Amino acid sequence: MAVPLLELRHVTQAYGTPPRQFTAVEDINLTICEGEFVTLVGPSGCGKSTLLRIITGLQRPTSGEVLYRGTVLTGVNPHATIVFQMFALFPWLTAQENVEVALKARGMPPQLCAQ
Repeated sequence: MAVPLLELRHVTQAYGTPPRQFTAVEDINLTICEGEFVTLVGPSGCGKSTLLRIITGLQRPTSGEVLYRGTVLTGVNPHATIVFQMFALFPWLTAQENVEVALKARGMPPQLCAQ
């Protein structure tokens, strides 16, 4: 069986300290295999951005672990990026073109960006 591209195992992110503690995401388990297309959907404030920051290694979870290709992620994942929803986008480009800008900035050949 192939190694999953990404795994979240019992990931929790809490902010603050008791009694003024807020849990943004709790006990998240997720496996994503290569070639899968996955979306995070939910209302504002439900933890989507927190989860993306954890997946990319920009933030360490309070508990649990993130694995990329079977290896525990201990820092920033150089194989992952986030394209923000508003402020960092070029409004004159399509969503795909905005993603391509980030890929081109990382040195990916144009023929791979357009796939």
